[in-house]
Amino acid sequence: MTEGYRSDDLCAQCKGRCCKTMGCSLAPADMIQALEDKAVTQENVEDLLQKGNYAIDSFQIGGHAFYYMRMRHKCFTFIGVDAMGECIMLTETGCKLAFGDRPKGGRMLEAGADGRCVQHYTQAMMIEDWSPYQGILKNIWCDWYERMEREGVFDRCEEEYMQFQMVQRSHSSEERLT
Repeated sequence: MTEGYRSDDLCAQCKGRCCKTMGCSLAPADMIQALEDKAVTQENVEDLLQKGNYAIDSFQIGGHAFYYMRMRHKCFTFIGVDAMGECIMLTETGCKLAFGDRPKGGRMLEAGADGRCVQHYTQAMMIEDWSPYQGILKNIWCDWYERMEREGVFDRCEEEYMQFQMVQRSHSSEERLT
């Protein structure tokens, strides 16, 4: 898939500011490609999520949760409880994924020279794309959220992420001093 905005030079200049705040949103086609020709069933999507690169997240629309998939955040689980976090694919040199392998949200992010990026994969597009999968994603979310909450997984993720942020900040401070 090559539709989108190639912004490698601009992204390198800002060091992935967008990617440091949230993993890219997937389109269902990205999920289907990641499933490697398996049917879109709850079991197959759960297997994909547990491999480590993807997460289910949600946003509110009309007072109800709307579920979609995005790239997982570093130090977090595959159930997104807070959309903020650094994308698991971000490295010091940019995205690990080649442009054509990036999720639609990454390909459709237009970098601005002033650091203000524009996301062209809109919420309305996501609603249209992900509506057929709401039952599967909601079932996975509800099953795993309750289990992870009970087991304290989210608290451990928060603690691990705080440690990760402290290390990142100390590296940034060291770079500014040299």
